[in-house]
Amino acid sequence: MNALARTAWHNYDVDGLARIRSQVRLPELQLFGTAEVDAPDLVIERRAAVRGPALPPGGGRYTYRERGGALTANFDIELGSPVRVLSAPLLSASPHVLYTNVVEPLLRFLVASRGQMLLHAGCISLFGHGILLSAKTDTGKTATILRLLRECRGTFLSDDMTIISSEGVASRFPKPLTISAHTLRAVAASPLPARRRAALSVQSRLHSRSGRSVGKWLGGRPLPIMAMNSLVQAMIPPPKYMVGQLVPAEMGAQTQIERLFLIERGAPALSAPVGREEAVEQLLANTADAYEFPPFKTMAPQLEIGGLDFAQVQETERRVLGEALRSIEVVRLRVADFSWPKLVRSAVDVPEGADGAGARRVEAPLGGRLVASAERLSVPEEV
Repeated sequence: MNALARTAWHNYDVDGLARIRSQVRLPELQLFGTAEVDAPDLVIERRAAVRGPALPPGGGRYTYRERGGALTANFDIELGSPVRVLSAPLLSASPHVLYTNVVEPLLRFLVASRGQMLLHAGCISLFGHGILLSAKTDTGKTATILRLLRECRGTFLSDDMTIISSEGVASRFPKPLTISAHTLRAVAASPLPARRRAALSVQSRLHSRSGRSVGKWLGGRPLPIMAMNSLVQAMIPPPKYMVGQLVPAEMGAQTQIERLFLIERGAPALSAPVGREEAVEQLLANTADAYEFPPFKTMAPQLEIGGLDFAQVQETERRVLGEALRSIEVVRLRVADFSWPKLVRSAVDVPEGADGAGARRVEAPLGGRLVASAERLSVPEEV
């Protein structure tokens, strides 16, 4: 039996919406880890090599090939039940790249096939008030969420992606937070040891807005961008921490969303209501912004998962948002000084020094069972 055949399987259950078996550990899904999954929707296999030319569209298979041969960041997706990802060694060695560039887009399809949406937005609950915060990538959403949690002791559901139903119910999607030196300043006393704070300065430059902009630019060139990204992130991992490593927080399972804040930087300062149609378009644009890296633009149109192609996924997302926002107050907050937490606290009438923990329990099934609304967060030391 070869080494790959002996590789342990890692199992994840996204509250019944998506079940994953993977030969690559996926830190972004660690809080969904489970001992076993029945009838997985997605299987990820490590291969000694992924060979052969890229195949034309169709045939129930998507093939991704880069210059450099079989040992680069190639992968295949077999479109069946389950969906199967065959990952080359270099891509398998960088689970953050594998997850962000391959797995999360597939989860987007799977969630849509269940009639919900994987929305690019963070979600917390303050005094039982469910709050969504959405913005373009690298605006300041993470720092805003950390400050609100530190000041109000609210309940955390997600930072980057949130699962939304057409009834306006948000379900948890608690990935590790990608932080920067600026983000860490949102935490009053740094919880990280000195060596990690020193490493953060290097990691922040590489994985910052400017670093990702360079990555997007390179992605439009005939270069092995996935291999390059995998090598860089294997050598200098992104600065990712679970929320409980940064601020005291409780982990929520679901909450009914009452307010949605669209945050942006700029002048003049603005706090104004947003109509439902405009809000839908902004949320769709913010979500599209999260999928800018290769190979999404070439991969998504070739996928059909759970009976949905990419156009149908987008139609489902638009419908879910349109229905969900019927009962949600939407406000645009524009500032130049990162003062969004103060404005959010004021909007939800959170008094100074108050403890806002405790997500509202929502009587909605997750995978055929009810999940407790909040639980004390416990995380491993390393992500």
